[in-house]
Amino acid sequence: MSVDQHAHEELAHIGRMIAELERVATKGHGEPTRHAVMRPEYWQRRIDALMVASTNEPLRRDAAALRERLAEVFAGTRERDTGHAGEPARETGSRK
Repeated sequence: MSVDQHAHEELAHIGRMIAELERVATKGHGEPTRHAVMRPEYWQRRIDALMVASTNEPLRRDAAALRERLAEVFAGTRERDTGHAGEPARETGSRK
């Protein structure tokens, strides 16, 4: 298998996983960060690795588009703090 073919297959896999993250996010399940593969940073690193390793411009454009989709899925969630192992941090405000 050629390097380019492997990179295209990897990019297709990442695209399918981002679609799954989009589906989970639209179902109202909250921020899906319990497992590493449900965190945007995991997929960003994989996309970045493909972009660094490839000189194929169409592949790099497709990878950049996937990064944008991934950012949209998690837009607004970066402001929230997380505790250990991705658990949501406890609220610090007072409750009445």
